[in-house]
Amino acid sequence: MSSIYMKAFALLLVAVFFAGCGGEEADQNYPGAINVTGSGTAYAEADVASIVFGVDITEKDPADAVNNAAELMDAAFTAASEFGIEESDMMTTSYNMWVEEEYDYITYEYTGETLYHLSHYAQVDVRELDSVGEVLAALVSAGSNTISGVTFYVEDNAALMDEARSLAVADGIRMAEQLASELGMELGDATYVSEWIDYYPMNSVSTVCGDFAGEVSAPSISSGAQSVTLSVQITFEMN
Repeated sequence: MSSIYMKAFALLLVAVFFAGCGGEEADQNYPGAINVTGSGTAYAEADVASIVFGVDITEKDPADAVNNAAELMDAAFTAASEFGIEESDMMTTSYNMWVEEEYDYITYEYTGETLYHLSHYAQVDVRELDSVGEVLAALVSAGSNTISGVTFYVEDNAALMDEARSLAVADGIRMAEQLASELGMELGDATYVSEWIDYYPMNSVSTVCGDFAGEVSAPSISSGAQSVTLSVQITFEMN
């Protein structure tokens, strides 16, 4: 047999083989499936307030900027500790210095002097929420000229996550059962599940900054309810 006929015979065998495989796969029955996404939200009262505060200083001498900022921040940390805030709940979040040439807005000319800007920000966690307003007032009175934000959150949110997850699964099952009923089918076993957190919002107070002088009154601060929203995607067999 010539090589041409042998190649043609081999190609014929391969074609028959794949045709046979395709027929067998076509005869297989795959169960129907339905995908649903359930969502659940759980709520709880916040138990921690996180305050981000600091100082922004401008001086012509870099040493003055560093020393003045250090003095003011030390006083602010001391004021916070007087409310029973532990050192483990205090931390520096940023420390920056940059320079610019001084500009005279009266003459509209640069003066040739160099200005040194220094910003030092820190965070304290307040666990006695009734004292948040007083802590804010104490920080400002001690020398902080910037309150970057006050954020409330639930420190141990495991129970909150568990509740949201249970609500999300129940919501997914409810939707799947409704769809199966509408289609005249029976809901089978779950074959796949995944979850993700949509968001974990934390109530916050906007940035306030400026040069404060005189006695500072404690502002009224409310934490409100915190929430966790969790979604699950579930695949069920349909019979």
